[in-house]
Amino acid sequence: MIKPNLTNFTYFIEKPKQVIHKTKIQIQEELNLYLNIGLLMIIIIGLYYLYRRYKTKEEHEKNTKLKLQKFDNYLKEHIINDMLTTQNNNT
Repeated sequence: MIKPNLTNFTYFIEKPKQVIHKTKIQIQEELNLYLNIGLLMIIIIGLYYLYRRYKTKEEHEKNTKLKLQKFDNYLKEHIINDMLTTQNNNT
């Protein structure tokens, strides 16, 4: 039979890890990195929006002209109908 040995429990206790404190310069550099990344993302989104607007500019202008033309035709018809009904009422 195997004879049991006594164990040293200090082997099983985890030693606390060393805490490395950051200097103010390291904290500021890390913050600057995050700010630069954020600003870069804002610039990229803005450029994408401008590019998309440039690509759809002609289509938007055509739709606007078509809507204005339809509105003008509607107003002309409405004015003509008004004039005809006023003439019929006066006679």
